[in-house]
Amino acid sequence: MNSERIKGILLRTGLVIGIIACLLTMFVNLATLRCFNAIFDATCSVSTTRNVVALTFSDGPSSYADEIIADLARHDAKATFFFSGQKLENDMAVAKRTLAAGHELGSLGWSNQVMEDQPQAFYAQEVAKTDKLLREAGVKKPKLFRPPYGVRSVGLLWELHNADYHLVMWDVSDNGRREAPPEAYANAILAQVRPGSIVMLHALGADDDEARAALPLILAGLNEKGLKSVTVSELLEAQGK
Repeated sequence: MNSERIKGILLRTGLVIGIIACLLTMFVNLATLRCFNAIFDATCSVSTTRNVVALTFSDGPSSYADEIIADLARHDAKATFFFSGQKLENDMAVAKRTLAAGHELGSLGWSNQVMEDQPQAFYAQEVAKTDKLLREAGVKKPKLFRPPYGVRSVGLLWELHNADYHLVMWDVSDNGRREAPPEAYANAILAQVRPGSIVMLHALGADDDEARAALPLILAGLNEKGLKSVTVSELLEAQGK
């Protein structure tokens, strides 16, 4: 084999490797975008003609869940609560009361930490340990997962795919508004919401007084807009309808 032929083979091989590397880099970067949906199911909102939205609460369970459940009941609203395994293990009673009130539970993983740059076994444990606790709380088939802080690594996505979970993101959130006065907080949420929206709220923490005070205003505002809050699973069923 002459030197020119060897150079040609090496050049083509290098080109193929470079293209593959670029494609992998592009996929990894796209996978971090909040609403990117290619190989793995990920939902930020749904397209529907029905006047429904999904209110979701991240973190917990906590003692504040009962207050939120009472507010939701006063407006005949249902919601989805995303709990971490660590907190769920220590507050199973709250999770069971949440389910009993007709709401839905999803997973934030075991530790509710940013899930990237970890071995695959880490993601497997985060998903499996919380899945087990959700089943103990009464969820027949856990299927909804929200990545902490919205960060999605390829390793996490692969584990969720293997475990048959649906990735739930959001198109409306309270990020940047969590310390706003209740009326401003509620108005900011209501200004963005539309049929099919998934709204992410943080109202389960000790420092989330404003969010809890804003919730009745949000629920009243949804009623005025003719929008009903349902669980994420119910919202997914409204896709295309």
